[in-house]
Amino acid sequence: MVGAAPLTLGLADGRLQIVAGGGCAVEIAGAVPELTVDRAGERQRWRADSLVAFEGGWSALWAETGLRVELRVEAAGDAVVLRTTLEHAGEAPLRLVAMAPLAVTPPGAVRVGDDVGRWSVYRNGYQSWSGTRAYGVEEADADPWFGFLRDSQTDVAHRASGRRGVFRSDLVSAIVERGGGQALALGFLDAAAFLSAVEVEAPGGRFRRLAAVVDGDERPLRPGERLALPPLWLAAGADGWALLEQWAVACGAAMQARVPERTPLGWCSWYYYFTRVREADILDNLESLRRLRDRVRCDYVQVDDGYQRAIGDWLEPNGKFPHGMRWLARRIRDAGFDAGIWLAPFLVRPESQLMRARPDWLVRTPRGRLRWGCWNPMWSLGRPAYVLDTTRDDVLDWLREVARTIVHQWGYRLLKLDFLYAAALPGVRADRDATRAEALRRGLQAIREGAGPDAFLLGCGCPLGPAIGVVDGMRIGADVAPYWSNWISRVLNRGRHGVATEHALRNILTRAFMHRRLWLNDPDCLMVRARETRLTPAEVQTLATAIALTDGMFVLSDRLDGLPPERLEWIERVLPLLGGEARVDDLFERDLPERLRAGYPGAEAVGLFNFSRRAAERRLVVAPGTAVRDVWGASPLAVVDDALTLSQVPPHGCRLLWLEEPTPIEGDTAGD
Repeated sequence: MVGAAPLTLGLADGRLQIVAGGGCAVEIAGAVPELTVDRAGERQRWRADSLVAFEGGWSALWAETGLRVELRVEAAGDAVVLRTTLEHAGEAPLRLVAMAPLAVTPPGAVRVGDDVGRWSVYRNGYQSWSGTRAYGVEEADADPWFGFLRDSQTDVAHRASGRRGVFRSDLVSAIVERGGGQALALGFLDAAAFLSAVEVEAPGGRFRRLAAVVDGDERPLRPGERLALPPLWLAAGADGWALLEQWAVACGAAMQARVPERTPLGWCSWYYYFTRVREADILDNLESLRRLRDRVRCDYVQVDDGYQRAIGDWLEPNGKFPHGMRWLARRIRDAGFDAGIWLAPFLVRPESQLMRARPDWLVRTPRGRLRWGCWNPMWSLGRPAYVLDTTRDDVLDWLREVARTIVHQWGYRLLKLDFLYAAALPGVRADRDATRAEALRRGLQAIREGAGPDAFLLGCGCPLGPAIGVVDGMRIGADVAPYWSNWISRVLNRGRHGVATEHALRNILTRAFMHRRLWLNDPDCLMVRARETRLTPAEVQTLATAIALTDGMFVLSDRLDGLPPERLEWIERVLPLLGGEARVDDLFERDLPERLRAGYPGAEAVGLFNFSRRAAERRLVVAPGTAVRDVWGASPLAVVDDALTLSQVPPHGCRLLWLEEPTPIEGDTAGD
């Protein structure tokens, strides 16, 4: 395993001890399982005093409840996988609130390098739009200010602490000692039935807690039951980025990730027309795409939000699409493109026929009220959208039929499934035993069954883990916008969540390692237009650079016949850069990483970003003899003393460099 050191796991004084070999300064000492259950309406928490060995692993008994925890370890290359089983040998029914197969608090200890104060903790957000970055232990994470924003962007079941050095990272995390070259990564390998997280507490550089936690959502634990929990993967080494890549490989394999061989390129109506889109707008851009086919490759044309009569009535177009959606799909296919369409399958608005006909299909609060799913001013300034109950068999049948109709009768091969977090919001469902992860995955699987194996499902606004193995592509960041940021993104959304091109860029970089391991990453659309936008030319080039070098889905969203020739040329410059293997060098060094590399046979592309508000200098060390070209410039660049100094990189701008290795002279045996 590249960048990893072999781990050994054993017992010391009845507690787990994990030690990295190969001179790697990583160690976990004094780890034990933790459990929280609901017992007759009262929450009880237990922490094992010690573990005892049995054939094949270790166990601990919570005598008061009769719960027995079994831990088994297996090698996975240089990593280890900890498999956990709960056995209920007691007599009283229980409900599982949370289970940590591995939890460490003092006097136990976690060592990653020599100084906890230099720790940088990778904090993966809950869903597509949740801000994701690496935090120093001197920093604090925070949720959006208001509840309606938290509902649609973060996990309302687990609020961010807002305290320095206290973080909860969904599904996976890594701790890296900045400047020390030591790293520890932990991540769960299955999220089909349970949401999970890694919790790190090291305020002020003082270690207090590390725990890998499975969220039980009060799932019943019945006497005599044995319940297998998601496996926990651990690895250590000198390269935090490489460890995250290796976790993604392991998780994708465990959950049978769908990774199409070819990344589709497309055009989407949303970021120019928004909900005002008309049938005629699609046809106009379809003609433009035909004319540009030799310059700009495009595989599909997607109709976004705005075609439906109401949120929930997906099979009934409004008056702006007079010929209907089946007719439009045929026109798109006849032009030589696949047809794509948007829907928010788990939301229902009050004006929809579905809500009037089937109010019993909706999730409720504990008080019996309808569960809010989303307040979207693009749909209404008044009433919200509500949540469909995906644990009902009749709802799942309806979802299958909607997907079957859209794909097999209408002819749309790509389905963009939006606002998917709604299915995992806390609430009262028909199946009260289902976890939030199960509720979401059941809905997604029903759509997959209706759409069939050949349809391309793109998840958006989705809790990440439960979708692995069902979707083909996944939005990994916030919506881009025709602006860098605004007061809503900076203040109400804490400068990290919600709609803003800056926020989208952060997640494009910080989640790049997931691409082609869990799915195809969707970085959201590229806007290159010069009008009806507040993005500067430098900001447009920064977005294009990040999308191209991370090799995710490449989707345009402008009115194509209005693009200036030089903006079309910008698209042509970056399209050949798709297909590289991305690496973010400084993921653990700063909020917005500034050094992005993409490797190709015999060459490398490097994006050097300036996310500050002032022009700045960037420097790059290159190998002797390397030829360097500025992709956004017009002339070769001079390398002096094996380094390249780039002055006056504009605010929010970048330099995109193409580096080619020197061509070997025939017969040269240097290095043999």
